[in-house]
Amino acid sequence: MHGRPFDLEEFIGTTITDDKLSPQNGTPQWVKTGEISSDTLYYGIGESTESQEAADNDARLSFAQHVEVSVQSIATQQIEENKDRLEENYSYESLVSTNMNLRSVKITARHFSTDSTFYSLISYGKSTYHHLVTQEIQISLEASIRQQELEHQATEALRADSLRHKITMDSLALGRKQAVIDSLDHILKMEEAKLRQEQDRVELIKSHHAAFLKIKPRYQLIDVPTASTPRTWIYASGRWNPDTEAIRQLKTGVSIWLISAEANVWATESVIDQTDLMLKLQLLPERGELYKVSLAFGWIDYLAAFSPLNRARLLEKGGHNSFISIVKDELNDPYAHNSSFFVTGTVGIPQMNNHLSMYLDKRRISLANVWYPFPRNMGDAISIINQFDYIDSKHYRNRFNDQLQWQFGLRIIAIPDRFATMISYEDHEVWMLNFEFQY
Repeated sequence: MHGRPFDLEEFIGTTITDDKLSPQNGTPQWVKTGEISSDTLYYGIGESTESQEAADNDARLSFAQHVEVSVQSIATQQIEENKDRLEENYSYESLVSTNMNLRSVKITARHFSTDSTFYSLISYGKSTYHHLVTQEIQISLEASIRQQELEHQATEALRADSLRHKITMDSLALGRKQAVIDSLDHILKMEEAKLRQEQDRVELIKSHHAAFLKIKPRYQLIDVPTASTPRTWIYASGRWNPDTEAIRQLKTGVSIWLISAEANVWATESVIDQTDLMLKLQLLPERGELYKVSLAFGWIDYLAAFSPLNRARLLEKGGHNSFISIVKDELNDPYAHNSSFFVTGTVGIPQMNNHLSMYLDKRRISLANVWYPFPRNMGDAISIINQFDYIDSKHYRNRFNDQLQWQFGLRIIAIPDRFATMISYEDHEVWMLNFEFQY
């Protein structure tokens, strides 16, 4: 902060003179002695062999050195008197007093000596100079105080504006947050309503189809397994053709926990033509509140007993003598022995009183449904089975070489977990009577 510029001669009127400054024999005394002996004056003497301007500057520097202590004392006193009005820690360097005396003073006298040296003199009365410096410092301090007040007012106004802006923005943000909360609350209430509706729907279905939900899927469809395992340890079954009075299939198995192992023997007119060895693990026992799902994974090995050609050789007169040779030829047939992993899954549909199943291995894909017409009165005592097969391998199709086939069965459980029988239509040509025993 700078004080206003002033001119000492404006207040003094004329340059101060003294007998000590008057020249004697043409050369001023202050040039000869290089000083002025006076308690009432501040002075500064400058000299230069280069130019008068350099001598003037040297005189100003000398004058500043003479008045520096006094100006500092005046500035310190004025700051002390006004410190309760100042918000900053001021020192005299904060003011312009030192530079002020250099900017405003004027040269009192100049002299050019015969040896080509320029001399300059600055001289002012002490009391007058003190008065002027005090006034200038007071003006500078008042300006600083006023500026501080204006800055403070501007800062407070800015803070007030910032606070109002922050309050406004906070209010808007709060409004947005409240809107989001209201929206989320509405969504949550809608979701809760949906959950209640869904739970009510589930409870209604459970109450209407409670009998079906208690039924456990059978472990066997027409001729492929489901994902379920028998409740008993040992089980066996057989298929019998009433027309030919010939056995079509014999099966025995054992079940431990979620693992079951089976051995099947298939025959045509009681002559063995295929055996199956199967191992099944129920990976996912029935899960789900309404639509109970189960999943099983396993391995099956198919071994054909005799091809039609080898069977004819065996039935020829004396064919039993070639039995070993026929067996070797059969085992060398690449289609006689085939292994495959399989997966089977079952899901219950209570609204339809149905269990839907799917079976898949590299020979075939089978889709089936088991319908329970009287679940409320008879449970699973009576069930109707529809099985649809897509048989990819021609070596395992029926004698009509049907790639797609439909098989149908009616199962009646006489003794729960002990004995069941089934009448089935299989391979598009035969009706079979199936007996199942469990222990």
